[in-house]
Formats: sequence, C-alpha cells, structure tokens
Amino acid sequence: MTKLEVAQGVAKQLFAAENAVDDATMQATRLLEAMIAGRRELNLSAVAGEVAQTRVAESIAALAEARRAVMAAHGALANLQRKMDLDDNDLGPLDKPEEDDTKPKQVSLRLASA
Repeated sequence: MTKLEVAQGVAKQLFAAENAVDDATMQATRLLEAMIAGRRELNLSAVAGEVAQTRVAESIAALAEARRAVMAAHGALANLQRKMDLDDNDLGPLDKPEEDDTKPKQVSLRLASA
C-alpha cells in the first residue's frame, strides 16, 4: 500500500470514530430524555429511577470526554498529515477549527439547596 492509501484508510476510520461517538452521545441523551419523560408520564417521584438517571448522565459525560480525546487525535493526525506532505484534498478535512475546543473548559458548579 502507498502512503496515501494508508492515510486514507486512517482518515476513514477517524471519521467513523467521530461519528460513532456523536451517535452514542445522541442515543444516551435520548435515553435520559425518555427516562425523565416516562417518570413524569407515570407521575412518579423525582427520586424514582434517580440512580439509573445519574448513571446515564455519567455515561454522557464519559462520551463527552471520549469526543474530546477523538478530537485531539484528529488534531494530532492533521499535524502528521502536514509532516508527511499529504494534501487535504486527498484525505478530507483533517484540520482542527481555529479555536482549540479540545481543551476542557473550566466549569463552575454550585450546590442547589434542597
């Protein structure tokens, strides 16, 4: 295989991985939404299913971290692409956006009173 063919195969898998993480995030979000809607539809207490809801929310957070990692890999591969003198047109858009969204943002949370 040529350098270009190998790089195209890697790019194809990169795009598939990015899409898979996005798809999993959407599915987990829909699950959480269905759980909340179901609890409300049945007029159950807010604590009903709380542990399960928390676990799904944790999975969404883990998927967000996975997305950041795949985006960082995307950036590293774009750098490698340039070092290997491969043209963007041969592989698809491997460049990261100008703003570096791969670094986690500092989020301040506060405890809500009961």
